[in-house]
Amino acid sequence: MVRLGLVGAGWWAREVHAPAFHGAGARIQGVYAPGSARAKALAEAYGAKVYEEYEALLQEVDAVAIATPDATHVPLALEAVRQGKHIFLEKPVATNLDDALMLLRTVDAQGVVAMTALTARTDWAAETAVAYRERLGKVVAFRGAFLADYLADPRAPLAWRAKRVGGGPAGVVGDLGAHLFDLAVWLLDSPLGKVWARVATVFPGRENPDMAGVLAEAEAALGFLELSRVHPIRPQRLYLELEGEQGALRVVPSLAGRAEEASLFWSSRPGAWEPVVLDPSLLRGRDPQEPWGLFHFRELARRFLEAVTKGTSPTPSLRDGVAAQAVIQAVLESASEGCEKEVFPVRA
Repeated sequence: MVRLGLVGAGWWAREVHAPAFHGAGARIQGVYAPGSARAKALAEAYGAKVYEEYEALLQEVDAVAIATPDATHVPLALEAVRQGKHIFLEKPVATNLDDALMLLRTVDAQGVVAMTALTARTDWAAETAVAYRERLGKVVAFRGAFLADYLADPRAPLAWRAKRVGGGPAGVVGDLGAHLFDLAVWLLDSPLGKVWARVATVFPGRENPDMAGVLAEAEAALGFLELSRVHPIRPQRLYLELEGEQGALRVVPSLAGRAEEASLFWSSRPGAWEPVVLDPSLLRGRDPQEPWGLFHFRELARRFLEAVTKGTSPTPSLRDGVAAQAVIQAVLESASEGCEKEVFPVRA
């Protein structure tokens, strides 16, 4: 049984990380969340210990699941990896590409398992779409969006995600962009090569972007990707459309509700969208009526623990997360400099 340490005790760690890993068969060994009043209750729920020192936790676990503010990801992950521990890391991987690449090099050198929590990779609509990719023929255009309202209220207290200390400089580009960029790269089966972007901070006092629009190029295909954390609508929406020479796909992962609401559409001619029956085998024993976060994380946790046990590389990997980080960096640089930027290639 894999001994797992939970790093962080926020609601995502409590409601998603802990039950997903426990359900997948990990032993929750302990919780490290200095200064958190919730750490004790989280640890007690799983018969675990609270650790005041990170080093003490690392001495007694095989792996850690890190669910902390973005700026802390790399320091916490590096310390674990250098001690030979496997890491499950929230996205975005880092607050800049250099740190993400340094972590990737360290993981490769240590030979540990490292996974990035890119949830669309375990969505059954997105996974079903992979089987339809070849039917598209050559992809000529793509478009997608991840729109949410979690920071749409200007009267709400300033959240850590909106601060450079904690949330980093990327704002919505890192928080939601990591998912959308990875989904595009995965379903296009091609890296994003160039981007031209604009970002905007909508409400005064915030220190990173609330919105972004990105023109992106992938081989011969041109696409537009939109991001917003101030979109005045519920629930949040994530979708990606691929237009090929022989047809089109519209993928709507279930990030906006329950897994049963995931959908996939195929079009063989303009305006004729037909729903595609999702492959039930891709549920892998999960309940499609579970809330979206837990539904996706159950499969992420299963894959991570299997990789740790067998010594294999998981999907999505840390490398996938770093590839998304490269797009995030290029988008921020493009918006800052007002010009097209090439995306740093993160090789397989």
